[in-house]
Amino acid sequence: MAALFLALACIAPALSAQGVNPASAPPPAPGAISTRATPMPPVSPALAGQSIKTEAVPSAKDESKDGKPAKPPETVLPATAAPVAPPVAPHIALILPLGSRTFGKVAEAVRQGFLAGANADGKNAAPFRVYAADDDTGALATQYRKATADGALAIIGGVTRDGANIMARESRYVPSLALNAPASTNDSELPDHFFHVSLNLDWEARLAARTATSEGLRRVAVVAAGTPLARRMQDSFEKEWIRLGGEIAVRLSVSGDLTEGPRVTAAMEKADADVVFLAAEMKVARFTRPYLPTGMQVFATSMTIDPRADAVDNLDLESVRFMEMPWFVQPDHPAVMAYAKPVEPMPIDYERLYALGIDAWRLAQLVIGTDKLKSPPALDGVTGRITLEGHQFVRMLASGEMRDGRPALFKPVE
Repeated sequence: MAALFLALACIAPALSAQGVNPASAPPPAPGAISTRATPMPPVSPALAGQSIKTEAVPSAKDESKDGKPAKPPETVLPATAAPVAPPVAPHIALILPLGSRTFGKVAEAVRQGFLAGANADGKNAAPFRVYAADDDTGALATQYRKATADGALAIIGGVTRDGANIMARESRYVPSLALNAPASTNDSELPDHFFHVSLNLDWEARLAARTATSEGLRRVAVVAAGTPLARRMQDSFEKEWIRLGGEIAVRLSVSGDLTEGPRVTAAMEKADADVVFLAAEMKVARFTRPYLPTGMQVFATSMTIDPRADAVDNLDLESVRFMEMPWFVQPDHPAVMAYAKPVEPMPIDYERLYALGIDAWRLAQLVIGTDKLKSPPALDGVTGRITLEGHQFVRMLASGEMRDGRPALFKPVE
């Protein structure tokens, strides 16, 4: 979990991870790259360059100035026509670092979700092409320019922070959607036709703070692991919590050591808190949760939760609240029911990217013809209810809870 998150937290902080190291997997085989486009009719070779140069041919009686027979003129043959590639049909372009040893599996998860979105549209699916790159920097820029030259109507890509920066830099007149947040999110610094969406854990932490304060909770005990990612979640939550007028009753550092349980219990008894924010990976959270006060609301982010884990593994996280995409907590959501699950089971962090791929397909239809002056309608996506705010597609998540070891929508006690 930490390996992928730490790699992407610096390069692509929007990607959620739960313990999978993408660098350990080889990049997908070239044959695994699927493309779909409207077939083009055959185009005849161009005739440019086939004009025949002609000269007057002298008769046998013609002589040169010195009286000797004139040499026949050199015959000029038609030039060989260079083959001209047929134009590519207008299409949606998806550019992914499928050849990257580090991000190849990340890209493959997005690609599979994107194809699931297209396949669900059947005959009505817009034509699209998948452009494979070896990385999310220079190779992405090259493929971006190629897609533009090929007549792309919209370009999707940039799964890392660096990739999002490249997309923003290259974007000129083709609507472009980055699957991560660029370094600068200042609307005035971004091109009119550039947009971005991401799986941002910091956003989940802020939403947890908003949800807790909206329920009248004011004094929070922040319980956090010592990893860089956990500290980032803690910082995001606390900034939003304080902005909303909340108080921090106590901060506790945990590592998952069973001997620290009594210390946590004693600190909580003195804290006079009315809610807990738990910023820790699943393993540490499972050790810590039983030592928190029974009946007290505990909030977390998806960093703490594995919705696909066995119910027995999740029992220690019973009643923990978390902000989650409909894909995992709303099986009866219209969009969730409309799209196929991965053919092969995926680690939870990659399945989140698969869901992002589905929504990327749907958002591609929206960004065509959209600029920052005219917002498209909200999209009920599998990763959340998505609205455009400036250049960012913002995902509003569902409030979930762990119930009997399974993720479910939160239901207030009546």
